Amino acid sequence: MTNTQNNLESRYKNIPGKIIFLKNGTLTLAADTENEMNQKDLAVLNTQNEETDFSSPSRMKWLKVATSDPDRSGDEMIIEGAITDNFLRNPQFLWSHGQTAEPVHTLGKILKLVKTQDALYALAEYATSETSEFAEKIFQMDKAGYLPANSIGFRPIEWEPNEFGGYRFTKWELIEISKVELPCNPYAVDDGEPASKELTLGEAAEMI
Repeated sequence: MTNTQNNLESRYKNIPGKIIFLKNGTLTLAADTENEMNQKDLAVLNTQNEETDFSSPSRMKWLKVATSDPDRSGDEMIIEGAITDNFLRNPQFLWSHGQTAEPVHTLGKILKLVKTQDALYALAEYATSETSEFAEKIFQMDKAGYLPANSIGFRPIEWEPNEFGGYRFTKWELIEISKVELPCNPYAVDDGEPASKELTLGEAAEMI
């Protein structure tokens, strides 16, 4: 680790939800508040789609939640450096990093993660309308194509400066996955419904 956590806290204090720090044993948010898919990456999801029943009344959808592209703050996520063990024990699928006035931000749960060299995908299942009227509203907007963007909250473990004025996070813990309106990473946008049909499980893909 070539930089201190203090440096990160200073840089990300005004970027809500991006980084989640560990303070006194408690996770806290950073603030209160183009690589196109290559042949190896090309997708992961066709094979997964064949194994997943998306027929009505399925509430599942594949999400592209992170990529290795430099984001709007100049940061890069090394996908192979993602640690997901704890996330999979509590696979939260949230609205906007849990930073709104809603009393409960859980939209549903993540059923499966797939890593490729350049992207992290998640199979999300939305809660039913009987369980959450709020989740139902987001689900319908997502299904209609109005909310294609996603984001992650993570805890940095190892990082280094990069040439884009930000950091390259080489090792990090995935904390949560969110459906958002405006992502910090403009490439973390769903490829299709439920995934691009051309996608095939690449050699670099890793089921988690």
